[in-house]
Amino acid sequence: MLQDARYALRLMGKTPLFTATVIATIALAIAANTAIFSVVNAVMLRPLPFAEPDRLVQVAERNDKLNLPVFASSVLNFLSWREQARGIEMSAVGFSTVTLSGGGDPEQLPGNTISPALLRLLGVRPVAGRAFSDEEEKPNAPPVAMVGEGLWNRRFGRDRSLVGRTVSLNGIPTTVVGIAPASLALLSGGEVFTPLILDPAKELRLAHLIFTVGRLKQGVTLAQAQAEMDQVAASVGRQYPEVRDWGINLVTFYDTFIGTQLRTALWMLLGAVVFVLLIACANIANLLLARSVTRRTELAVRSALGAGRGRLMRQLLVESAVLAVMGGGAGILGAFWAVRAIRRSLPANLLPVSDINVDLPVLAFAAGLTLLTGLLFSLAPAWRALGANLGDALKQGGRGSGSEPRARLRKGLAAVELALATILLIGAGLLIQSLANLQRVAVGFDPHALLTFQLAPPPSKYPLADKAPLFYRALVDELRALPGVKDAAVSSGIPFGAGNNARHPMLASGPSALPPETLVPIDWRSVTPGYFKAMGIPLLRGRDFTDADGPASHVTIVSEATAKKFWGDADPLGHALIRSADRATAFTVIGVVGDVRILTLNQELPSLYYPIAARVWPLMDVAVRVDGEPGKLLPSIRRKVREIDPELALANVRTMDEWIAASSAQLRLSTQLLSGFAAAALLIAALGIYGVLASSVSQRTREIGMRMALGAQPGGVLRLVVGEGMRVALAGISAGLLGGLALGQVVSSLVYGIAVRDPATFAAVAVALGGVAVAACVLPAVRAARVDPMAALRCE
Repeated sequence: MLQDARYALRLMGKTPLFTATVIATIALAIAANTAIFSVVNAVMLRPLPFAEPDRLVQVAERNDKLNLPVFASSVLNFLSWREQARGIEMSAVGFSTVTLSGGGDPEQLPGNTISPALLRLLGVRPVAGRAFSDEEEKPNAPPVAMVGEGLWNRRFGRDRSLVGRTVSLNGIPTTVVGIAPASLALLSGGEVFTPLILDPAKELRLAHLIFTVGRLKQGVTLAQAQAEMDQVAASVGRQYPEVRDWGINLVTFYDTFIGTQLRTALWMLLGAVVFVLLIACANIANLLLARSVTRRTELAVRSALGAGRGRLMRQLLVESAVLAVMGGGAGILGAFWAVRAIRRSLPANLLPVSDINVDLPVLAFAAGLTLLTGLLFSLAPAWRALGANLGDALKQGGRGSGSEPRARLRKGLAAVELALATILLIGAGLLIQSLANLQRVAVGFDPHALLTFQLAPPPSKYPLADKAPLFYRALVDELRALPGVKDAAVSSGIPFGAGNNARHPMLASGPSALPPETLVPIDWRSVTPGYFKAMGIPLLRGRDFTDADGPASHVTIVSEATAKKFWGDADPLGHALIRSADRATAFTVIGVVGDVRILTLNQELPSLYYPIAARVWPLMDVAVRVDGEPGKLLPSIRRKVREIDPELALANVRTMDEWIAASSAQLRLSTQLLSGFAAAALLIAALGIYGVLASSVSQRTREIGMRMALGAQPGGVLRLVVGEGMRVALAGISAGLLGGLALGQVVSSLVYGIAVRDPATFAAVAVALGGVAVAACVLPAVRAARVDPMAALRCE
C-alpha cells in the first residue's frame, strides 16, 4: 500500500495541473459540506444541554377557535395543571427586565422569573452557590437572585465571592445566591434570574404571560401525557368557564426551539452542499476517465507482466484515495475559516445556539465524507479502465473513439452535473426573488432616520399605574427638545423590535360585520401621544391620543385591517371593542391608522393601540426621529436619559433600518449561501461539459481529419461538436427542471411573493444554463474545426 501511495504521489507530480484541479474541487466540496454540517449539528443534532432532553416539553395553551396552536400560559392555569397532572412534572418561566446598578455603569439586562423547581426539572446545577428554595417563590420573601454564567464571566470576572453579596436590581438590594449555568439562558436569553412569585390573588386566568416547562415521568409517552393534559384542560374549563375554549398542547423542546422555517432552511442548505459534492465527484470521475484513456497502455503492460485485475484495481483506488485525502485535508482547513465566517455573519439570536464549531463529531463527519468522496469518484473510472480489453489496448496504442462506452459514461456524468446544478439554480432563483419581494414590501411607516432603544425604569421607583406614564411623557418632551431631534415617542413594542409583542382576543361591542361573540386575536400596543407622527404611520380617520386620554378614558385607535375585520366598510369611529379577558370595559374607537408590518415582512397583522396611561409595561421602546445620521445623536440622548435618572441604562440601541434588516436575516443568509453553492455547481458543471468535449475532440482527431479530408467543412465540424455537447446539456437541464418541480414543495415555507413553480424562474434558469453550456462547447468545437486533415492522418 505504501508503494502504491508513493507511486500515486510521483504520478501527481507529473500532472500538476490535473492534481491541483482535483484537489481544489474536493477541498471546495468538503469545506462547504463540513461548514454547513457544523451548523446543522449544533442546531439540530447535538442534544440540548439538559438531562434527558427528549423527555422535556413545553406545556403550551392552545385555542383552536382563534387559530393559536401554541400560546403562552397563565399563572393560574399553570397552578391548576400542576395540581391535577400525574404523568408530567411542571415548572414555569416568566420574563422580566432588570437594571443592574452599582459597581460600574448601570446595565439593563434580560431576566427571567423562574420556579424554584426549574433547575431540578431541567437536570442542571448552579455553577456556584445554590438554586432557589420553595419558600422564595412566596409573596414577601426576601429578594434573591441568580446571576447567569455569561454575565458572571463578563461583568464580575468569574469572582466566586459574588455568591452571598448584595447587588442592586431595579433599585432593590438583592442577595445573589447562585450562578446559573449558561444552558439556562437557552430558554429565553436571560442573564439574571429571580424567583417567580406565585400570588393567585393578583393573577388573571386569561393573562398568558409565562412559559411552562414539563418533564414526562419515566414510562410516560408524549401521547399518553397529551391525553392526560387534554382531560386536565377539560376539567379546568368546567371549573372556570372563561378558559373553556383553551386547551393544552405539549410541544417537544426540539420543536420549541427549532422552528419549521429554520429546519427547512438548514436541511435545504445541507442538501445544496451535498449536490455540490455529487457534482464535484462526477466532475472528478470524468477527469479520471479521461486520464484512464492515456493510461490504458500502462495498465496493459502491468497486466502482461503478471499484475491481476485486483492488484490494478488497488493501485487505482489508492491513487484516488491519496487525492481525496489531500483534498479533504485542505477542505477541513477551509471549513474552520468558513465556520468562523458564518459565525460572524449570523445576526444575534438567529439560531437557538451560539457555539457553532468544528468539533469532534464534525471532524468525524468530514473524514468519513472524504473517504466516501474518494470512493465515489474512483470506482467508475477504475472499473471502466479495467473492464476494457487490455490486449487490444497494446495493439491500438491508446487510440479511442468518442462513441465507445467510456464516452457515453462521461456524457452521462456531465448530464448529471448539469441536472443537479439546474436544481440548485432554481432554488437560488426563488429565494433571490423572495428576498427582493420582501425588500420591496411597504412596511406601513417610515423606517429611515429612526433611532430606537429600550428602557426599563424600576417599578419600585416608577409604579406602572401612575408614575411610569408621567416619566415617559416627560422623557418624550425632553428628547423632542434636543437639537437634531424631529420627534420622539414611546411604545410597548416597536415594529420588528425585541420588545413586547402581545395579542389578546377582542370582540365587538354592538353592531359588527362578524357573527355575535366572534373573538379575533389582535396585536396591541400602548403608545404615547404623537407616536403615529413620529413613526410616520398615517392617521386615516379620527384623532390621535392626547395627554387627556387617561386610564379612565377607555379609548383605542385601530389599524385599517382591524376596522375592516370588525365593521367592513362602515365607519368604525364611535364603535367599541371588548377584551375577552375583561368584558366589563368597552374601548371606543377614536381613530384609524394605516396598517403596519409588525413582526415579519411577509405578514400583516390587525392591530390596535391604547394610550400609554391605560397600560405601561416594565420594558418600553423609545423611538426618536432625527435629522441626519441617527448614530450622531446617540451620545446626546444617553446624556439626557442620565440627567433624568442616572441609574437608567439604554438597551437594544438600533436604527429601525437595522431591525427591518434583521427580520429577513435568515432568508438573506440562506439566499447568499445557496446562491454561492449554485454558482460553484454551475462552474463545475460547465467545466465538466468542456472536459467531456475537449477529451472527445482529442480522442477523435483522426475521425475528424478523415471527415474533413472527405469534404466536411469547418462549419459542419463545429455544428457536430456543439450539437454533441448540447444534447448532453439539454438532457441534464431537462432532468434538472423536473427535479426543480419537486424542490418547490421543499422551499415553499421560505418563498414569498412568487409561486414555487414560477415559469419565468424555470425558463430563466434553463436559458442561462443553455448559454453556459454553449459557451463550454464552443472552445472544443473551434479546436475541432481547425484540425489539419493531413497532419491528423500522418500522425495516425
